[in-house]
Amino acid sequence: MRGGLKSAILLIIGATSAAPALSEVGPFSITNVSDALVRAYNAEDAAAFHELLAPSLQAKYPVEALRTALVRCRVLTHDIFRLSTPSWGSRRFGFFAVYAETRVFEMVLEIDENEKILHWVITDNVTAKDQQCTVSHVS
Repeated sequence: MRGGLKSAILLIIGATSAAPALSEVGPFSITNVSDALVRAYNAEDAAAFHELLAPSLQAKYPVEALRTALVRCRVLTHDIFRLSTPSWGSRRFGFFAVYAETRVFEMVLEIDENEKILHWVITDNVTAKDQQCTVSHVS
């Protein structure tokens, strides 16, 4: 019986150690990404912003297209003075208040397991179908 139990334990350990582990984002990941995003946004640095995007969004938004998206956003907000801590969300998703030069907005940010942006929007109406300031796969 002992040999069978030992074999079963080794089989379980081998199976779990052979499976690739998904990287888990840390408790401050969404906040860290949002801070980097605001720095790139206020600097109007499309290349730095591009580096924050997930590969699928980098393909959809080359640096020049991202520069155009940032211009549309900055017409709405101008500089962002600060963000709130996420008012709702998780390690990979958050709703923020955006304290901008023109007024207060809402921001939705979603990141992947590599702390890269999957979805980002700044808005004064989260339920609106069309958004002026968004970088996302959602059209």
